[in-house]
Amino acid sequence: MYPFTFLACTYNLWGDDRFGDNHWEERTQPLRQFLKVNRPDVLCPQELRPEACDLISSTLPLLHRIEDPFPGWTKEGNIFWNSELFELADYGAEDIGLLDENRRLFWVRLRTESGSTVMVSTAHFSWIWEPGDLGEWVTVRVDEARATVASLAELVPPGEPLLFMGDLNDYLYPIDVLRDAGFEDSFRALGRVPVTTYPARPGSGEPPTVLDWMMHRGPIRPTLTSVVDFFVNEIPPSDHKPILTTYTTP
Repeated sequence: MYPFTFLACTYNLWGDDRFGDNHWEERTQPLRQFLKVNRPDVLCPQELRPEACDLISSTLPLLHRIEDPFPGWTKEGNIFWNSELFELADYGAEDIGLLDENRRLFWVRLRTESGSTVMVSTAHFSWIWEPGDLGEWVTVRVDEARATVASLAELVPPGEPLLFMGDLNDYLYPIDVLRDAGFEDSFRALGRVPVTTYPARPGSGEPPTVLDWMMHRGPIRPTLTSVVDFFVNEIPPSDHKPILTTYTTP
């Protein structure tokens, strides 16, 4: 009996245009080409918008997603899965105290052909300049990480493979909170140094840092992980870089 293997991706799609033009029209072809080339089986986007939702679905029709009245499923995050490998068993969106009204801890429980399940979850933690970080010198993301751990502890029974990924907007204390709760990131699990995921375009003026993470717990392990530099005519699909990780479960 062979292990079950699939390719997962987390990707902030730069849907936030509050601070200027996010160049969506220029980025549509690079994003479409990225999807065609890499073809993830599980895709967890952040800063999703309806137009990006439609682009993903039209480019990779086998990828199904959650359709739900809560606007956050099309205006912030969702989880897409390969319908040839998985079927949906359950889903939800948990309030973990994120400062944006559309953000939640989004999750799906996916069933494989063998009948086993995999829990996939994603979140977009608050940005470093959000109220709560300013003037108090205490990061709001520590509380968000603790709430994530508490929610997933209630949702996921012992022994079920669990993935948690997203733009966590941090590389220090919130990551330690998750590690203390038994989560391992895809880099350290493979003995690798985390690779910067932001910004995607060199020379943007922003300091390079690790903001995006893929983490796992339970009977699931990564076999390969990579932060991908992808461009079409020197234009990246987003201001973040995606992480692609191949996972295997018993």
